[in-house]
Amino acid sequence: MRRIVVDIDNTLWDLAPVLYERLHEASPGFPHHSQWRTWSFWKGLIPADRLYRIIRDVHMEQDTFEPYRESRDFLERLRQKGFYIIIASHREKETLASTHRWLSKHDLPFDEIHLSYDKTVLFDDCWAIVDDSPMTLEKARQAGIVRAGLKNPWNETEDHPLFTDLGEIYEYLENECATAKKG
Repeated sequence: MRRIVVDIDNTLWDLAPVLYERLHEASPGFPHHSQWRTWSFWKGLIPADRLYRIIRDVHMEQDTFEPYRESRDFLERLRQKGFYIIIASHREKETLASTHRWLSKHDLPFDEIHLSYDKTVLFDDCWAIVDDSPMTLEKARQAGIVRAGLKNPWNETEDHPLFTDLGEIYEYLENECATAKKG
């Protein structure tokens, strides 16, 4: 069974607008998420500990937010193709319950949840990863793993397979599966 790692934030739901709202409340004048051109968009604007506290608070409230409308279909199609789905997120362990509630509330299929700040520990047994982080996608490329993500301002200039929605990502992954079978 092929294993696939699927990120949550800005992959299964739109974190950026919620995070922007919270950052703007904490630091008026914080740039709009459409202006976040790098992964480290926050540096020099807000202290790291404050940023991480805000993100943790959002994650603790995860079950109050809606997933992207195609998230369930995307994960169901992966499951129908026989994938073992690992939901992985850069989150604190204390957010596990709210993360699990959110996945269950929205009937988002998965086999395992992995919360840590290092997704590369999953790469040994992994066929593909779907993530928005340019650093994670680059590490996947270096490991020879199929990778894809949703296009965002912070990753759009990177050389990775990026798409506008999860349906496009599924088609890409399906094509990669077919290519791997031929090769």
